[in-house]
Amino acid sequence: MRFILIILIYTPSMLFGGLVDYMEQGELKELKATVPAITNSELNERMHHADTVWYDEESMVFSYQDSVETVVGVRANRVGRETGELNRNIPGIAKLMDLFGEDKKFRFPFRGAAGTDDVKNVKVVNFWSPPKLNGEYLPVKWWRASSRGRWHWTFPINTLFGEILFIKNPKGGWLPFEIRTRKRYGNGWEVDLFRPYATANQLAEKIIDLKPEWKSNTNTKRFIEHLRSPSTLQPFKLEATVYKKAFETVDGALDYLPEIGDDAFVTELLKQPTFVSTQGKIWKENSQYETYAPSSAAEYSIVPKDYKMGVIPVNEVSCNRCHDQTGRGLGDFDPVVVLYGEIWGEDRAFTWHLFKPHSGIYGTFDDSDRSPSRQLNPKLLEAGLLKNEKPNANDPLYRSFEPWKLFDQ
Repeated sequence: MRFILIILIYTPSMLFGGLVDYMEQGELKELKATVPAITNSELNERMHHADTVWYDEESMVFSYQDSVETVVGVRANRVGRETGELNRNIPGIAKLMDLFGEDKKFRFPFRGAAGTDDVKNVKVVNFWSPPKLNGEYLPVKWWRASSRGRWHWTFPINTLFGEILFIKNPKGGWLPFEIRTRKRYGNGWEVDLFRPYATANQLAEKIIDLKPEWKSNTNTKRFIEHLRSPSTLQPFKLEATVYKKAFETVDGALDYLPEIGDDAFVTELLKQPTFVSTQGKIWKENSQYETYAPSSAAEYSIVPKDYKMGVIPVNEVSCNRCHDQTGRGLGDFDPVVVLYGEIWGEDRAFTWHLFKPHSGIYGTFDDSDRSPSRQLNPKLLEAGLLKNEKPNANDPLYRSFEPWKLFDQ
């Protein structure tokens, strides 16, 4: 009798699913096959690890909590806008339309991935890598201050979250153009951001290397000249409307890249095997302005058209302008509004939550009903990734941030 030994060698492009499945596996496998390495070896290994959990807005169902009114629970982000539209004749409830936009998401700056407001050609996929202790994954600790109040949770130190931003090329495939990471430490989150090119000069040098005859091509020559010129920066103001109390106006500048005129070459520029850190880097500067990322005037470039990350430097202070608002009551921004809830997220992380996605989160259902809207996700429980325990002040692995004061506390 003869035996055949089959050895499977897994590469990053083959690994998908993780400790908990959220996304449709065929789609995820296709997207992960395009994800490059990043220059931080620890983060790169964890991002590509078989156990890393992947999700997006649809599979996680991005949600916020409503913990104050007589009807409490968890709501899919779209519920805020829909509830306001259904109650246009009730001023306090109609006010929800000021807080949630026509796309049924929170308005800026809490809408989604920073810099992507008004950007159409973008897809965001998130990943979560829990840390290990003695070979076992550490759970997220959660607790409630009261039976009907807000549910709180905190992530163990060294938890890693990331989001990968993809742009769609004209042939229909999605390609990464940016990878963002946040790693939990005792008093905050370490942040980094990776792109194929950290500065305009790096991109110019790459194009010259790939196209030595660049001077003879009108579009390529114009593109190189743009990259080399410090005078291309245009002043830009990033400001909130209804959430002004949380986000002070940022005066900065954007660098709108011109059309390259060669989609295949753009794809080649994006398909770099390794993305580099842009932490502390300036994309381009002159005597008046500096910008931290490219934008684009073209439909297809190394970033999407009208991308706005150029006004946001890559550091923890910049990220905390929004992330430290998780769980803040919406009544702080408009005291007239009712059925308002809180800013989505917890522990300074927006996209992740511990709730089971089910029909009850798509309306203003109450937790006192037979089927409460806030239910623990059984997949997380089965994987041992949740623990009902409030960390004490001396816990070396868990440090919770001071929660926002809500009206009923």
